[in-house]
Amino acid sequence: MNQDKNNDLCEVLQVNQEKLPLKSASAVKYLQRRWVEKGCPREAQALQEFLDEAITFCPTVGYIYPKVFLLRLKELQRGKWSPTS
Repeated sequence: MNQDKNNDLCEVLQVNQEKLPLKSASAVKYLQRRWVEKGCPREAQALQEFLDEAITFCPTVGYIYPKVFLLRLKELQRGKWSPTS
């Protein structure tokens, strides 16, 4: 995915996309598109809401989200991680 770093969900989440499992590629592509459609939220609360919605939605359509997205959600909820600008 050749995207500007400012518009790349994996970059904001500090996730190396090359290390994500191939089985989650469709989910990452879909979530990247949804994230851009929602205005690329970077503020912790907005990003937390996006990830929560994404993780809930993916299984309903057969997408396998990367487990690191769930990790980031939990870290956001606990205040253990925050996105960089």
